[in-house]
Amino acid sequence: MSAEKLRVLVIDDQPIILEAVRGILRLAPELEVTTVDDADSAIVTALEIRPHVVLLDLNMEPVDGLEVLQRLRADPELTDVSVVMLSGAEEPETKVEAFRRGANDYVVKLPSPLELVARVRYHAKAAAATAAREAAFQALMESRAALEETNRQMEEQKRQLELMNRELTEASLTDALTGLRNRRWLRYFLEQAPVTDVAAEERRNHTPGMFTFALFDLDHFKQINDRHGHETGDAVLVEVARRLRRDLRHSDGILRWGGEEFLVVGHGYDREGAVDFARRILQAVGGEPMKLPGGVSLKVTCSLGFAPAPWHAADGMRLGREQVLHLADFALYLGKLEGRNRGYGVFPGPDPAIVERISDLSLDALGLRREHGRGVELVAIPGPESAP
Repeated sequence: MSAEKLRVLVIDDQPIILEAVRGILRLAPELEVTTVDDADSAIVTALEIRPHVVLLDLNMEPVDGLEVLQRLRADPELTDVSVVMLSGAEEPETKVEAFRRGANDYVVKLPSPLELVARVRYHAKAAAATAAREAAFQALMESRAALEETNRQMEEQKRQLELMNRELTEASLTDALTGLRNRRWLRYFLEQAPVTDVAAEERRNHTPGMFTFALFDLDHFKQINDRHGHETGDAVLVEVARRLRRDLRHSDGILRWGGEEFLVVGHGYDREGAVDFARRILQAVGGEPMKLPGGVSLKVTCSLGFAPAPWHAADGMRLGREQVLHLADFALYLGKLEGRNRGYGVFPGPDPAIVERISDLSLDALGLRREHGRGVELVAIPGPESAP
């Protein structure tokens, strides 16, 4: 690949001088010469070709070379271009004024071809070298800025992950309809939350576990969609979310589990507190009719199952949180089977062998009823306005 041409702009109002200078500069094939005989268009041409050096005639009409020089230096894009003044006379005062206004060199025209070529070549190469250094420096600065930006982005990503660990409020963990947390929030939570030392936790808080998982499903929700339309069904889901936020603690995690199913993760409840926690959920959902857009008023209830996590038997064995969710799900369906609008809590019973049966999923909703008093202790909670 050939080297870049050194661009020269010659400005003179005498065509014969322009041709003479062009002829001389042909001795240097690395020079690419552009000529202008109109001082008014000199700046425009210079901005177009970005010359390495400008040969500027001092005596021009109606605008002299000093005025053109001043215009060159006033333009931010041209302020550093090398300018060699061409003059028919060597007057010290004129030289001084030219240098004062920013000329780089002063040549009495026309010098010998060798001298003119040498001067132009020198200034053009110096300008090209300066431009190359500036370009290299700019590239270095851009590379450094890119590296700093990369480091900043990495720090920001790290900060965001830390923020997510603390607050879990990232948009990707939020249900678009209700604004509640979604399933991804719980998966993240289960992966990131540390395993609790049950014995130590009991000594500190006197609770059977750090969390209570309460899973509930709206009763007859399909009938609401069929009779009133899906927009009303969506409004019911939004109202359920609003009531849960209103009636539960800020530390309770509220999730839309999917469809009309919700999961609420309570923190720090003992057995009595967990029962009250579940009762408040039943009351929040079904305690009063829902006044919905369009003048619709609906009585909506839910069936609920809940269990403590970690869930552990009398001998210290315990289930993982995924198995606890299965227990809560079994209890929810037990409530469905027994008439809806009610809740069931599942707590460890005296028989630790239940742990193995839950772990291999050989237990179901009806199995919970059979296990009551042995592997589990069931606590029934009636829903609002239902018989005890």
